[in-house]
Amino acid sequence: MIAVRLNAAPAGPATERDALAPHPRACLECGAPHASPIAEAEFCSNRCRMAFNNRRAKRGAELYDLFMALRHDRAVATAFKVWRLLNRLAAGFRAEDVAERAGRRSWRSPAAILARRPHLADERVRVRRGR
Repeated sequence: MIAVRLNAAPAGPATERDALAPHPRACLECGAPHASPIAEAEFCSNRCRMAFNNRRAKRGAELYDLFMALRHDRAVATAFKVWRLLNRLAAGFRAEDVAERAGRRSWRSPAAILARRPHLADERVRVRRGR
């Protein structure tokens, strides 16, 4: 007896042309639909990619400093109420997104981060030794 799965997804592209077919999606920066032969393409142009990453870099420095204080200098973080400051920064960033980006979020999903850095999901901490 041969078992047949109904509604099974094909194992891969049926033809070479199917492999090169564009993958429709919305640009993370401007929200415009775009198609790319690259399945992981997130932006419609270099301009949008650079604007998205520049915004993240600009916002990230203060978040980084506050988070590191929260994680590694608890007495100072408690005295300055760093958790509250982090939440205020995040609320301000979201308000900017709503006002300037028609509500589109300016961050990648945790799944996207883990796809790029799977070691973050490890239960044990790996310490890098000198290079």
